[in-house]
Amino acid sequence: MNLKHSFYAMLIMPIFAFLVGCTFETSKESLNFDNKQNSNYYLLQADNSSGSIKVNWQLLAVRALIKENKFSQANALLSSLPLNLNSEQQKEKLLSEGEIAVKKRQSFDLNKFAISDLNNSQLYRYYTIKLGLDINSKDINAQAHDYLQLEKYVTEAEKRQLLNNTWNFFRKLKSDKISKVLVGENEAILQGWVDLAYTYQNNSKAIVSQDDDTPDTIAAKSENQKQLLKKAVNNWATQYPDHPAKEIISILTGEQTLSADANAKKVALLLPLNGSSHIFGETIRQGYISASKFFPQEPQQNVIVLDTTSAPMDTLIQRAQEQNVELIVGPLLKNEVTRIKELAPAIPVLALNKVDNTTTSANKMCFFALSPEDEAKDAADHIYSQNKVKPLLLVPQSDLGRRVAQSFATQWSQLSANASQAYVQYFGNTTTLSANMNHNIGINLAGSPISIDETPTEGMSSAGFDAIYVYSSYDELTLIKPMLDMGANKTIGNSSAVMLYSSSKSHVANASNDFNYDMNKTEYAEIPMVMNQKDNTNIPSNVQKDYSLMRLYAMGVDAWRLANRFNQLNSYQLNFLDGMTGKLSTSDQCEVTRSLSWQQYIYGDAKSDSKSQ
Repeated sequence: MNLKHSFYAMLIMPIFAFLVGCTFETSKESLNFDNKQNSNYYLLQADNSSGSIKVNWQLLAVRALIKENKFSQANALLSSLPLNLNSEQQKEKLLSEGEIAVKKRQSFDLNKFAISDLNNSQLYRYYTIKLGLDINSKDINAQAHDYLQLEKYVTEAEKRQLLNNTWNFFRKLKSDKISKVLVGENEAILQGWVDLAYTYQNNSKAIVSQDDDTPDTIAAKSENQKQLLKKAVNNWATQYPDHPAKEIISILTGEQTLSADANAKKVALLLPLNGSSHIFGETIRQGYISASKFFPQEPQQNVIVLDTTSAPMDTLIQRAQEQNVELIVGPLLKNEVTRIKELAPAIPVLALNKVDNTTTSANKMCFFALSPEDEAKDAADHIYSQNKVKPLLLVPQSDLGRRVAQSFATQWSQLSANASQAYVQYFGNTTTLSANMNHNIGINLAGSPISIDETPTEGMSSAGFDAIYVYSSYDELTLIKPMLDMGANKTIGNSSAVMLYSSSKSHVANASNDFNYDMNKTEYAEIPMVMNQKDNTNIPSNVQKDYSLMRLYAMGVDAWRLANRFNQLNSYQLNFLDGMTGKLSTSDQCEVTRSLSWQQYIYGDAKSDSKSQ
């Protein structure tokens, strides 16, 4: 673990996800920033207003543009504001300028603010800006104190997420970096965080396994370490009985889990059971219906299956209402999720896909998807945790490839506090790849920096890459790997200086021996159900033979478990459930995300690394 790893998830998400809910007040008017509205909404309100009210709407539009990473538009709008702003509008303008500076890794003079004139909401934003600046300058001591200041002004609704972010900061510091935190005589809370970080590090070291260890031996070692950590953390809690971190002890000891809701639900499962997508819908349906076999101790559900190809969405919702359904699970296809969000049924919804935030829903709607973008974020987490500093992405020349690259780069910028950048190279289809290979044209290690806002990016880099992440199909990867070796005139991966990583998309059940040989030591992402399939006798044989189907089947199982916990999904919870599709976390936007297992090809066999344990 190095210094940069300590900045994980502490720049963009903790700073700006919280800020958008704050209230901006002028001496005469008050406007709330609504997290569910986008910049177009605020710009429209500004166009229909005049005077001071118009300025207020414009300032709120700036905040929305910052949230959307549209910094050029935000700066242009700030520049167009009148000079005679009142005091509250001037403070709002300065706060937005500070937020933009942090996101663009630019300097900003905090002395522009008179702290005594800021209300609690503004002070929270002030200290998030200060935290971002201190992250950019790598001032460990200042960051630690910034988190304590934020705790004074955080709202009750946002307190849990701040707590998790504070802990993420402390737990990822090396011992020599923890010692840089200067604790004052009366700073008992800060001393508690420092002591907790030492306690956690000293009792959560990676398990050392021997070649002759059996699975039972490894399991026993793991359980023993878990108990030692639990005992150490509980001893810490005795020493600090009033410390705010006591609320996350279950996370520290790996015991946190969401208990199932008390009562069984009547659920409508909306899936495409005919047409071109029927195989996806049918496999998820199988997993959902079979979930009780995996978890018989959980409340059972009364499930009504509705085919989304059989009727319009509003008709299906009406049918669900007529049968007194308490929860809708689905739909699956993105256009259908957009439609049900627009219809905003009175029945809560657990959608099986994700859509953008340009539309709002009046009901409670949560989202769970096997998203390539989420997998790319997880890849950034994993690669960064291995102390890599300059990753190159190889992705298809398509909208999907660009989304994957953007998602990876956005996460990477948060992890590295923008100290390093991700690069991308796009590839064509298998026909193009085959033609290039037949002409002995390799893939050079070169790429363009990936911009995480609308600012155009120029230039190429062809040196210093220490990691390559390939998002491709199996057929594509069988061509890409030898072409990488050809372009570099050496073996890429296989414990070389440049490590190779691949997505679950290229991991198949019937891989050839040549593929496994070529991919030796390459790390790949996969869901737990695939990795543990030998232990799951309930999986249908046809699903076991196709990993793409097994992932959908696992999604059905996890959707059933999430439905049993639906009432608890709308808050920030890290690794709250060990799912069949990964370790599941939730955001305060009611989105479920996944952390995958990472494995390594070893001449045809898979070997787990520490993340998958």
